Amino acid sequence: MVAATSGVIEKYNTVWKDHEAFTEGVEALTETEASIQYQVQLAEGNPGASDVKDQALQALGKSVHEVIGATLSYAKKNADPELAAKVDYSATEVIAGKASEVVTRCRTIYDAANGVADDLVKYGITAAKLTMLNKKIDAFDKVKVAPRQSQVEKSAATQLLTQLVGEAVRILRDDLDGLMVQFQDANPNFYAEYFAARVIVDATGSHAENAPPAPAPATPAAEPAKT
Repeated sequence: MVAATSGVIEKYNTVWKDHEAFTEGVEALTETEASIQYQVQLAEGNPGASDVKDQALQALGKSVHEVIGATLSYAKKNADPELAAKVDYSATEVIAGKASEVVTRCRTIYDAANGVADDLVKYGITAAKLTMLNKKIDAFDKVKVAPRQSQVEKSAATQLLTQLVGEAVRILRDDLDGLMVQFQDANPNFYAEYFAARVIVDATGSHAENAPPAPAPATPAAEPAKT
């Protein structure tokens, strides 16, 4: 249900992208889904720690590169070479080298951008995006030396999955469902598809309680009496 609803939300991103509260809810949902995927990988024992580390690195690279672009643009427009020097990295440079170096580099960029956070809103970098970058730095920092999965990790991941799925459902219910009415008239397709995806289907696939009763079998016609 969560994945299906997220798919609908992503499909209509141009509809809600300027709605600040809805965007924050979507970002929280995306972060929780990423955590779910990570825990699923741990629970299944596949991929290994190196694969998880690479996924976290790629997610961090995407987030930090967006912040770099906006901050660099701001620094150049306002003739701030010191700020520009702190964030002047290409998409490949910023995640290159040892994991510890990547973390240090990204924290420096985060601190630099956070120092002009109010000004960056105009450039498309909200407080929510800066918070998301900080969380992705922390996430990569935690897995950069992660050992291969053990049975203990698998057991813990399985337990944590229940909590994370519950959190994803809470975000939908408490943060997004109530805002959807604002899109009902403006974009009825988005509204209808969102709540269609929100329907929780019985895991067994059984819908017997709602199904109409089966018609009784027809009674065969009586044969005429023999004379």
